[in-house]
Amino acid sequence: MRIYCALTRSELELLSNQGGIEIDALSSLTIYAQTLQWIDAQDESDPDVLDDEILHQAAGEQPGYLVVAEIPAGQATVVSPVEGLVQLSAPIRLKDVAAYFVVDQDGELSWFGPSELPVLLDSGK
Repeated sequence: MRIYCALTRSELELLSNQGGIEIDALSSLTIYAQTLQWIDAQDESDPDVLDDEILHQAAGEQPGYLVVAEIPAGQATVVSPVEGLVQLSAPIRLKDVAAYFVVDQDGELSWFGPSELPVLLDSGK
């Protein structure tokens, strides 16, 4: 299951320094996934458009960072199917990350690959 989660710089550094974000830290984060009910509630069915929609939904209104990760479906419990909200029962590990995004003041997203976390952290100093 692909999850989408907005992070602060300190949470992103935690992911980098500890190799993951543990369960206790995850409880304060809002995590999204494309649930069937979320997909049904959208006006589009194009997978690329749906990815863009959930990225912007997860990014929210504030500048910051967004992590996209692939986790086993059994590690996520759907909390609100229509909103696509999920809760994780296992940490997000660096090895699970599919992409990072920087969210600027205008809500624009800049993509970074999974191996580019050091570059991302250096660019935000």
